[in-house]
Amino acid sequence: MPVFARLGPRDLLRDPVYRRLFISVFSSSFGAQVTLIALPITAAVLLHASPVQMGLLTAMEILPFVLFSLPGGVWLDGVRKLPVYVIGESLMALTLLSVPLAWWLGWLGMRWLYAVSFAIGTVHTIAGSASQIVLTQIVPRERLVEAHSRNALATSSAEVMGPGIAGALLRLVGAPLALVANAVLLGFSAVILRGI
Repeated sequence: MPVFARLGPRDLLRDPVYRRLFISVFSSSFGAQVTLIALPITAAVLLHASPVQMGLLTAMEILPFVLFSLPGGVWLDGVRKLPVYVIGESLMALTLLSVPLAWWLGWLGMRWLYAVSFAIGTVHTIAGSASQIVLTQIVPRERLVEAHSRNALATSSAEVMGPGIAGALLRLVGAPLALVANAVLLGFSAVILRGI
């Protein structure tokens, strides 16, 4: 019996459009847990980053929020949100794939990781805002609270399960290659979103 067949008749997950968004939120949130661990470990273990460099790496992910929140919101007001969300997931996947590729080619350095971190922050700032708007466009107003709580459940579940699985993945394949797993999850998320 399919999982969704056991849901109540009015359960929001019975809606195939919302279900796609929910699965996308879960998969990208799960992948984000891998990146949260793998990117700093790549810097610390492979590149022997100093404490200052580690701090800069974190700052580079926060900086786009400061720089682009307001102009990004204004820009989003005049464009279709779903393509921005899909492109954001795809760009994030490509950005993360650049880390193992650069490592394999011998190009990986802290500047590369700073650029990746900045790109991740930019996508979170703009595509993350677009994802919130997409939710309001596909779910009726009277069910938005339920949809937000479902999405929060998906994110929380990923935050609980993600670090342990990410740690096992890092031990198994190493930090740069673990980022490939997140890229695959983001690619999956983008494909699912295209069906909305």
